[in-house]
Amino acid sequence: MITVSPVGHWFWEMKRPVARDWVTTCVRDALDAWLVLQSTGIAVGATVVDITVSDEANLVIQRLRGVRLASPGSPELDAVMRLLSQIDRPDDAKTVSVDVSVPGVCLRGGEEHRVRKLFMITADAWVSGATTLTLRTFSDAWMSHDLRGFRQPSVQSENAPRLKAALGGMARLTGAETVPGDPTLYGVPTQVGFEDLPDEDPDVLDSWYMFEIPRRTEMLRAHLPEHGAWLGDADAGAPVRYMEVQSDGRLIGFLWAAIDDSAVGYEPYAPCGDQALDAAAVWLRELSDVRQRGTAPSDVLTELAERGNKTLPGAVVADSLKRADSLEYVQELSGRE
Repeated sequence: MITVSPVGHWFWEMKRPVARDWVTTCVRDALDAWLVLQSTGIAVGATVVDITVSDEANLVIQRLRGVRLASPGSPELDAVMRLLSQIDRPDDAKTVSVDVSVPGVCLRGGEEHRVRKLFMITADAWVSGATTLTLRTFSDAWMSHDLRGFRQPSVQSENAPRLKAALGGMARLTGAETVPGDPTLYGVPTQVGFEDLPDEDPDVLDSWYMFEIPRRTEMLRAHLPEHGAWLGDADAGAPVRYMEVQSDGRLIGFLWAAIDDSAVGYEPYAPCGDQALDAAAVWLRELSDVRQRGTAPSDVLTELAERGNKTLPGAVVADSLKRADSLEYVQELSGRE
């Protein structure tokens, strides 16, 4: 399953002599880390890079967002490096942060499942020469139990060695010790992956419904503008009808309504990464506007399905209408690769 908050993270600390090209070196560090992940087969496809250069007061001097790179040697990178070498007030630059959103592959029964945001690589550098490289993962594929609390020995045996190889590669790249991050609500990182969870009742270990769904809902609502109290339901006490929402043939979410007309909402498809979350905010705003006109939940589903992508990111797939015994089923689908 794929989360919107990291399941765990690891970091490596480096210290270099002070150099004039420290900003572009930080970018190279992040892309070299991406190469390490590619070499293990765990990362595939193009990435998106965000770069922020700040002064001593943490005020932004230059920011490049959404730079798409097909590979660490992409021609686009040359243009980025030229821009960074010509930043305004170069003597005022004190820190740089580089985020690389890494798509990758999880294995399930030997079958590849592609995820748009499997990892996030962050390189933070200071003018003093200090650099920290951080790797975050958003998947439970490396763990002894899935986020629903059920054991997954075959999935772990397929994927955990790949993560271990990636972490070892990062240590060799940096020449630094792998330092696992603090335990999260989902798992306990170690130097080679994740600590096995105890065999308990799955309900006790079900971090998906205890933590991830509430956290994801809170995150989405925090990014919505204030325009009324109703922004979509996060729970339903009855079975639901749901439909797929796709963009350019790619699943990005699910639109749903309770069959008793008590609730209606939208769930982003987490494996699609930031695109799904950005689209979810737009769909929830539109859904809220329609609902505030007094439209019944089942009619909201019909109206938005008919509207298509004229005013919304993506469109409802016309023949995708299905019924689920509970909203929890749809929310679980929204995290499955």
